[in-house]
Order: sequence, then C-alpha cells, then structure tokens
Amino acid sequence: MLDNHTVKDLYVQIDDYPNVMTGTPIGHAIYIMHHVLEDQHKYRNILVLDEEDQLKGYLSLRDLIRAVGPEYMQKKKLGTKGNQPLHGFEQDLSALSLIWQERFTNMLHEELAKPVLDHMTLIEDSVSLDDSLAKCIHIMLDRDVLMLPVVENNEVIGVVRLVDCFECIAVHVEQVWLPKNKKADDE
Repeated sequence: MLDNHTVKDLYVQIDDYPNVMTGTPIGHAIYIMHHVLEDQHKYRNILVLDEEDQLKGYLSLRDLIRAVGPEYMQKKKLGTKGNQPLHGFEQDLSALSLIWQERFTNMLHEELAKPVLDHMTLIEDSVSLDDSLAKCIHIMLDRDVLMLPVVENNEVIGVVRLVDCFECIAVHVEQVWLPKNKKADDE
C-alpha cells in the first residue's frame, strides 16, 4: 500500500548522488551532468553543497541551460523556480531567439566560469526517514522542487526525489489498478 511507504523506502544516500560545491563553475557542472546522464540511475540533477558539506540546493537541466543563456532568461533571484516571465520581452519571442542564436557560442563561453551558486534551485525544506510518501509529494509540489534532503540527527544523509515518488505510485498502479481494469477491457 502507498500509505505505508516512507522516505526510508525511497531515498538515495548522499554519498551515491553526484554533487558539486557552491563555487564550482557552471562549465564543470555541465560536464558532470553530461556524464551523470549516462549513468544507469539517470540522475537528472546535481546536488550543491557548501564548504561544510551541507546541502544548499540542486542544479537541474533547466538551471544549467538557463545559466548559459541570455541574461533575460536567467533567474531574477536565487531560488526562483519553474517558468519565469521575461520581463519587458512579452512581445516577439521568436525575434529574441534569433538574436540569441547569433551570439549563442560566445555567450555560452562567457558564462561557463560563473559559480553554480547563482543558478541553483534552493532547497529550504527537508524530511526525515519516517516521513510518509504523501508528505514528500505534498512538499515537493507545494514548493515546486524536484527533491528534498533527508535529515537524520541534523545531518543530510540523502535525498528523496520526485521521480522516485512517481515510480512508487506507478508500481502501485500496475499492481492494483491495472489488473482490475484490464479484466473489464477483456470482457
């Protein structure tokens, strides 16, 4: 049953997760992400740790691509999540993309040395090993984040990811809902 699943059943240990420090250049983070995507676990984010190895945030593919794009596409403030309006550019976005296209390589190279700290998604909430699947999903959807740190004795020991919560739901659907509905379709 889904009601019995806890963070303990879902989380990825911190030592198993790809990470960078807050001062790591964007170029190095892009390199790591490219190679992490080849991994069988398909990590889609990189954790960002501070000098005391405390989890501060993560870098998603969106964060990394936005970081090397034109300034009007970059985050307006640290921790901004999701789709952001283009301030003052509501008109012809196709014209803007053409301007970006002409300078894309130069702009990319200009941004690669900047630290990931300025482009990561902040993580402000956490969960414990005994917290429920429902609590994790609620926080992630409410805060628009893809993962949450798992904390035990004031130390981050891992993360629970939205993709793992979805996997848990999907397995339940395949085991419980699908067989009942497949029988109805066969009749």
